[in-house]
Amino acid sequence: MEAFGNSDQLWWALGYCAFMLILALVIRSKPPKKINHIYGYRTHRSMKNQKVWDIANSYSSELMVKFCLYSFFLHPIFYFILPEWNFLLTVIWKSVLIVIIYFYTEKYLKEHFDEEGNHLK
Repeated sequence: MEAFGNSDQLWWALGYCAFMLILALVIRSKPPKKINHIYGYRTHRSMKNQKVWDIANSYSSELMVKFCLYSFFLHPIFYFILPEWNFLLTVIWKSVLIVIIYFYTEKYLKEHFDEEGNHLK
């Protein structure tokens, strides 16, 4: 017996997308105020100082919201191609998006701040 039926796969995938979108909207609307190791976009570069922290969290949360919205269109396509693998593909794709957000945000920070966290002119 299958863990999920094929139609359940789509609902679980869309539910996961909705959860990730809500999480992204919360992070965007209530970004972490102070540098911390628990909540927000936490990398060595983003934690250099408060200005870098604020910009990194703002930039990454905007990307996350956009990517989550785009995902709502992608997962029904996954459902029609491989319905029995829809939820797994959703989780894998969301993991890939998190890595993409990391690379884009780090690239943005490198373009605007030096290694010590000073704004480039």
